[in-house]
Amino acid sequence: MERGKRSEAINGEIQLPEAIIQQIQSLLNGKEAAQTSVLSKLWYNAWLTTPNLDFDQRNFEKRRIGDSESEPANRFANFVKKTMQRYQELNLNIVKFRLWMRGGKLDWVSLANESIMKALRMGVIDLNLEFPSYFYKMYALPHEVLEAETLIRLSAIGCKIDRLVDRKVLCSRLESLSLSKVCVEKDVVWDIISSCPLIENLLLSECKYVVKSPKIFRQSTKILKLSNPLIEFRKRNVGSVVDGPIKVLEFHKLKSLLLQNVNVDRRFFCDFSFKFPCLEDLSLHHCYGYNGRDEISAHSLKCISLTEISMWMKFDAPNICKLIFSGKCFSRLSFTSALKECESHISILCSSNHVKASWFRELKRFLTRLTPSIVTLSLGFFREPILGFIREQQIGHLGEMEGLTRPVLENLILSGHSESPIWSAFLDGLFWSCRPKVITVNGFPGSQVLEKAHNELVELLWKRLIQQVNEKCCVPNQNVFGQHGLEEVNMEYFEESLTEWKRSLPFARARIFGTTLFCASSSPQYGQKVRFRLKWGPFDGAGG
Repeated sequence: MERGKRSEAINGEIQLPEAIIQQIQSLLNGKEAAQTSVLSKLWYNAWLTTPNLDFDQRNFEKRRIGDSESEPANRFANFVKKTMQRYQELNLNIVKFRLWMRGGKLDWVSLANESIMKALRMGVIDLNLEFPSYFYKMYALPHEVLEAETLIRLSAIGCKIDRLVDRKVLCSRLESLSLSKVCVEKDVVWDIISSCPLIENLLLSECKYVVKSPKIFRQSTKILKLSNPLIEFRKRNVGSVVDGPIKVLEFHKLKSLLLQNVNVDRRFFCDFSFKFPCLEDLSLHHCYGYNGRDEISAHSLKCISLTEISMWMKFDAPNICKLIFSGKCFSRLSFTSALKECESHISILCSSNHVKASWFRELKRFLTRLTPSIVTLSLGFFREPILGFIREQQIGHLGEMEGLTRPVLENLILSGHSESPIWSAFLDGLFWSCRPKVITVNGFPGSQVLEKAHNELVELLWKRLIQQVNEKCCVPNQNVFGQHGLEEVNMEYFEESLTEWKRSLPFARARIFGTTLFCASSSPQYGQKVRFRLKWGPFDGAGG
């Protein structure tokens, strides 16, 4: 059938070309694309000859009245066979081929082999295979797949790739390779990589290689991922497809690097800019080992993402435009130059057993080091059984840090639960450490305990921030520790149905949450996300 051909006008309306219809159908999953066939004969014919085939056994698992246990699987097998036979008889080409099978009461290995081989002969470009099988029943990928010269993208989940005996990898046009939960020999992986110079995206996830000798068996898997290009390592307790270190210098055009659960030594950061002159995105998640305080020079970096890092790190990254940090050891991160046009997203989980007066000093220094970047600080605060916590007298002794004004936060996000006296002392330390433009209190729908804690925090903030309420103005309470310079406070709540923030009317009196602080017609529901907009004057009041 000729591509792009327009059908005759029906009732004065010009019909879409078949190629456009098939493009629309390609954006849908197999079941949804099939449902479009009832729209018209044109849509039906387009679906019958679409170059994008999607076979999913889950769409055939509903049993009809009178069906035997094996009947749904048989219907799926017949549908796959008839479809592939029709394409073969019409001499059609296949661009994308997706197959999802769980096996069951059918010869699923033969069916998979037959359909995959036919797709390869029809010039498939994008091959996506998924077999949620048990390890001992893993499906062996046909060797012909790695010999397909038309393949550009290959994704396989839940199968195995046997050693290539007297065969070669011929899919030299391959640009994307994704292997997940695949049993594969490491030599095969490197045969593929070395034979496919065009690979830009390479992902090995939760893979396990065939153990030939206890000497090469390791209890961790590292993921290697390239994305224009990107390299990624990740530990898994399922064996290893990478035996020994990967020479990252071979990827000298690396733009994005992610290391997760990796022991990073000092040599890795030595001459960093020379090793990675094109690196723009660096992500280190749960890494450990590096204890040096040497400056890490990375002038090409634009984005740094750090999660649960316990290492001391000092970056010389003048072109950084985005910083993401999540963890507890924030005091160990620093920069040699100011983060000018940068967004900083900081997430810290803290407990009452670890937060003392010195913690707020470190927080203030850390936030000051991020100046003048736009900072969003998210704090999760949870009570511990042993409350080795700050006391009001400790907060009073924080004192001033000479020459260090309170850094401004774009948004301070609070979540967690604790008693009001502890929250009150915690807020003392926060207002001593920073000046937030917005304070957001996250809600906890579905949990009565957390909802109660959420609303107690909202009420505490309200009473703390506002001294008196009338119909004309909200007067900030500047007599509370750390709130000098606060000029205006407004409260908003997030309306889920409208996906927007709405202004609450705090001066109207109505009972809600058991208080008279909020108006029932324009107030947050129990456990709803709430935020306070704060306007500060020029006076800092850094010392409290």
